[in-house]
Amino acid sequence: MDDILTIEDVAKRLKFDEKTVLSMLQDGELPGFKLRSEWRLKRDHFERWVSGVATGKDPVELVIEITQGAQRKKKSKPHASERAREQGEEAQKGQSVTPLTTRVSQPELHRRFLKALGDKAKSHSEIERKPLEVNLSAPLPSRIRVYLFNVTRPPGGRPLGEHKVQLIIPGQKRGERANFDQSDGRIVLLAGYAAEEDVFVLWDAGLYADFAWSRNVQVKAATLIEASAGRVAEQGRRLRPTDGEAVTETLLACPPRRLCDALQRRVEITRRRMAQ
Repeated sequence: MDDILTIEDVAKRLKFDEKTVLSMLQDGELPGFKLRSEWRLKRDHFERWVSGVATGKDPVELVIEITQGAQRKKKSKPHASERAREQGEEAQKGQSVTPLTTRVSQPELHRRFLKALGDKAKSHSEIERKPLEVNLSAPLPSRIRVYLFNVTRPPGGRPLGEHKVQLIIPGQKRGERANFDQSDGRIVLLAGYAAEEDVFVLWDAGLYADFAWSRNVQVKAATLIEASAGRVAEQGRRLRPTDGEAVTETLLACPPRRLCDALQRRVEITRRRMAQ
C-alpha cells in the first residue's frame, strides 16, 4: 500500500473536490506537507486525522497534535505546539486558556535575525533601531529593510490555533495610520518571530499599506508547527481590503537555519504577485 497520498487521493476519500482539499491544506485543516510545491499527505497521518474528525475533534487541533507527535517522541517538557493543543482541549472543556505571550526585546529580535542570516549579512544598521537595514550577499537581495515583530497569542485576542503580530512602527501614534518606509530602493520585509517555536514568519509587506495603529496580522499555529519541523512552510491568507478586490497573500514560516531560503522565496512570490 502506498504510504503517500495526493490531493486526488484525499479528495476521493473525503468525497470533496480537489480545490476544497487544497484549501484545507493551505488553512492547516489537513496534516500535509509540500514537496517541490506539491502537497502530499502521509497515509498514517491522514487516517489518524479522519478517525479524530469522526469523533468530533477540531481539524486544526488534530493537525497540531499529529504533526507535533511526529516531530518528537521523547521530551522532557511540553513543547509550545503541545501546549497549544492542550490549550485547545482545555477551551473545549470550558477551562481557561493560558496565553502564549513570550516576547524578546527588539535588539534581541534583530540579533536572532542576523544570526540566522549568518555570513550572508555583510553589514547592518544599529540593532537597537527599528526597522533594521541589512546589506546582503548574492543570491539574496542586496539591500533589505526589516520590520520585525514578536509573534504571540495574547489572551482574548485571536481564535485558538491562530497567532499574530501587531503593526506599530516607529513614529506612529495611537489612532494614526502609517506605511512602511519604501525609500532608497530597499526591499521591505514584514517579519515576525515566534519565540516558543523558534520560527520566523515573512508576510507580503506590499499588501499592508496605510494600516491602522496596532493592526493585527495573523499566522496559523499549524504553519508555525510545520516550520519548526525544519521546513519552509507556506500559508495562504485571503485579504479583503476596504477598497479594491480581494487578494490571496502567501506567507512563509521557517526555522532560523532556513531563513535565507525563505527570504529568497519571499522575494520571488512578491515579485510574481506584482507582475500579475
